[in-house]
Amino acid sequence: MAQAPAPKYDQDLREFLENQHGFLVMLSDDPLFVRTLRTTVLKILGIKADCLEVYQDSGLALRGVRDHLGHKSPVLVMVDSLLRGMPTLDFIRGLKGAFPEVKILVMTQETSKESLSQLYEIGVDCVLTKPVSVDTLIEKIAGAIKPQGKISQLVQEARRLLELGETAKVKQISQAILKVKGNSPVALMLMGDALLIEGKREEAIKAYEGAHDGATLYLEPLKKLASVHQGEDDDNYLLYLKKLDVISPLNTERKCEIGKVYVRKNDMDRADVYFGEAIVNAQREATGYLDRIVANIAESVSEASPALAEKYYFKILEMKGENLTKEDMVTFNRLGIALRKQGKWKEAIDNYKKALTVVEGDERVLYNMGLAYADGQQYHMAVSCYEQVLRADPEFHRTAAVVAFNIAYGYHLAKQDDYARKYVEAALEIDPGHVNSKKLMAKLGGG
Repeated sequence: MAQAPAPKYDQDLREFLENQHGFLVMLSDDPLFVRTLRTTVLKILGIKADCLEVYQDSGLALRGVRDHLGHKSPVLVMVDSLLRGMPTLDFIRGLKGAFPEVKILVMTQETSKESLSQLYEIGVDCVLTKPVSVDTLIEKIAGAIKPQGKISQLVQEARRLLELGETAKVKQISQAILKVKGNSPVALMLMGDALLIEGKREEAIKAYEGAHDGATLYLEPLKKLASVHQGEDDDNYLLYLKKLDVISPLNTERKCEIGKVYVRKNDMDRADVYFGEAIVNAQREATGYLDRIVANIAESVSEASPALAEKYYFKILEMKGENLTKEDMVTFNRLGIALRKQGKWKEAIDNYKKALTVVEGDERVLYNMGLAYADGQQYHMAVSCYEQVLRADPEFHRTAAVVAFNIAYGYHLAKQDDYARKYVEAALEIDPGHVNSKKLMAKLGGG
């Protein structure tokens, strides 16, 4: 049984949904996650209010957010990073641009440093990695809707005052935070913003530089410093743009801007480098979407028509060209399986050999290559592949009973029954009822 959520997070979420009449607007096509959220809100927290709306259309979700804000209700928008296989980055950018007061929580399975930096730079308040427990879900939502701790609450109040132009009060709050937490980057950022509104540009720059010195990986001071120097000092503008690019390299527009600055400086070679990287970023987003669409098509026909699946898996690899990586081993293996289902064991082996030029010694590829050799009655070659796998990972055969059986059967057909017995015994340890393993054990004179 799941442990009850921490009372504090529980109370914060109830306060938001019941007392503040807040709304959760969700953009997702993940029915399991939607069900988990509904269960959390309605059953575990016992919220009676109608406070959750789920959309699969970004335009309708945006309209829902606008309507709730129009009724003065606070809104947390929960967005899947992919909707029907397509990135939702443009929706998130548009949402933050139109409604900066909205809190945003992104659900994702992608946790690379670059992708997380990109999300936080856009203005996302919280990132949740799926799958997730109910406890963690409540904690993440509470963290997104309510700042935890006195300093966070002071920061939120200072930002509200900043929008009202109350710069003197903002500076007072900044000083109060700095007394509690010396050199606080957030306090220095607020101080800089207040000074900039007052027209004290040089003092603002010093405050932003102090914020950057206190947290070199914090994007906001760098963005402010770049903005302050834009149109005034190309050298410093470029310096901060490039620092931002190092931390968050997936920002296509920024790479274009860096290229444009180099054009102004008449350095066409460096401009070309950044323009080229911008194009690669844009292609990566487009290709990633296209890959997912084609892979989805291939998987949907893999049982009914291996020949059609072969066509689409091949297309994915063809689109990648020379840019194949370890992540593409899944596609190589699925293509190989589609070929084997058609009796094309030689073509499957050629496919696996190509995969091994990308990632030498990949155990799953070698195992599947062994199966393809066995299809072609090349049993000694099959065993050779299995042995390479087992040298790299001596426990590989314990992945599943069928894996241990396939290795055992290969050894049996290669007339190496001592080894065959070892692996069929392992198969029966994993699944005592495995029919093919029981039959093989009988042939080997055991069990």
